[in-house]
Amino acid sequence: MADSGGVAARPGVADAARPGHAAHLHVRVVIVGDVFDDIIVTPSAGIRSDTDTLASIERRAGGSAANTAAWLGSLGTLVDFVGRTNIADTARHENLLRDAGVTPHLAGELTLPTGTIVVIVEGDDTRTMLTEKGANVDTSPSDVTDALLTVATHLHFTGYTLFSGQPVEGFADLIRRAKAHGVTVSVDPGSSGFIVDHGPAAFLEAVAGTDILFPNLDEGRALTGLVEPTAIMDALTGHFAVVALTLGRRGALIGTGSGSHSLRIPVTCVPAEPRDTTGAGDAFDAGFLSGLFAGLTAADRPLSFGASELSERLQRAGETGVATASRAIGIVGARPPGFAPHHPAH
Repeated sequence: MADSGGVAARPGVADAARPGHAAHLHVRVVIVGDVFDDIIVTPSAGIRSDTDTLASIERRAGGSAANTAAWLGSLGTLVDFVGRTNIADTARHENLLRDAGVTPHLAGELTLPTGTIVVIVEGDDTRTMLTEKGANVDTSPSDVTDALLTVATHLHFTGYTLFSGQPVEGFADLIRRAKAHGVTVSVDPGSSGFIVDHGPAAFLEAVAGTDILFPNLDEGRALTGLVEPTAIMDALTGHFAVVALTLGRRGALIGTGSGSHSLRIPVTCVPAEPRDTTGAGDAFDAGFLSGLFAGLTAADRPLSFGASELSERLQRAGETGVATASRAIGIVGARPPGFAPHHPAH
């Protein structure tokens, strides 16, 4: 592992020591959060009120956190997913996650339905989403056990779970427990609406200690009150070790550090013919994490690498994220085509 290379200490980064982790173990990511059934509606023409509009209607598995898990598993990373569905749907969702190479840890609810989102797709980029959270409201940070954190390299969660109704103090405790196990943490805000509803200060306080933030441009603006990506990045890197700001067709901007120790990496968009942008941000998160940890062991700490090595790794992570998001918008639905990649014994 390289030395610090003159880069200032980055907020949130756990110490290099990995308690209980041997160097030969493979990277393993634990993702906790929402799992949904997506009902994707693509009208054949403009929607007409009070009468019929012909449409293509598909039912697919979704949920921001579950989508990220599926994409990350499909890229070959060991992934554990923690979430909740109605008990009648648990086995189906477990099988769908396994098809993507994910180890599921789903609790089945007896009374609450599986979360459902109706996604109305109009044109290339316009989506209207109608959401019933269902069983996701009971997904709790305490669902992530210390046994899982003991074998984890990284923990990821989303704003959908943070603002599901569980006490936000539980997430502070989850972050603390993760850090005690030497596990790095990332969060995707999930929705600019959540930030507006609860306030940017409340969000930043709830996720204090998180290493990596995955906002899109709207979420970055809501968090900072700023408009331009570079200004947003400068503000957010004061709170997080790494910020990966997605910019739609303009690609992404990756940043770490501030002032004379700052590093800013623009990543260009990979051209793609868009069919459905649902889940593109989730796919970016997965690609970024895949690229960040590619070729490393559970004992390696990429966010503690020296300046040159860190720059190369963040560049790779950003490029893998953008490429994975490009794949996602080229298909209908928020998950990759299902298959179970081979994982080495662990």
